[in-house]
Amino acid sequence: MKRLIAVLLFGFLVSQAQAQDIHKTPFPVRPRVNVDLEISLPGGDYGDLFGVGFGGSGGLDIPITRALYATGSAGVMSFYRKNSSTRTYIPMKAGAKYYLSRMLYAQTEIGTSVGIQQGAGVTFIFAPGVGISYPITKRSSINGGLRFESWSREGGNINQLGIKVGYQF
Repeated sequence: MKRLIAVLLFGFLVSQAQAQDIHKTPFPVRPRVNVDLEISLPGGDYGDLFGVGFGGSGGLDIPITRALYATGSAGVMSFYRKNSSTRTYIPMKAGAKYYLSRMLYAQTEIGTSVGIQQGAGVTFIFAPGVGISYPITKRSSINGGLRFESWSREGGNINQLGIKVGYQF
């Protein structure tokens, strides 16, 4: 199921990128605020313990060039164990977003995540991904994205496929 969702989303994003003018951004270059809802599908050892993660984040995109933006975000992510307990983390990331076409972008972020339960620990985050920003007005858009996140920590890594849907203004 995870692979099917990833393949369908990737195919949609590639088709959108080919249909767009590569030299235009979705709207005028200016700082942008993002509010996102996120679903995480853990894999590997963590996937054996946890079924799914849900969370939200807020972020800021600051233009460097017409197509390149510096990004920063913070949020909360809760992973639900298969035995009905949860682990909650506060991820904080910074990185870059590059518009490959008018709506399609590639993004990479690094950061840290702090677990709020005892023993949850602190992780180093590396998160590359792709997304689409679909303008709905002159100053706002709906975003969708797919990314792979690797959270490295003592006691085992947390690798996951992240799916986000959000509003940008």
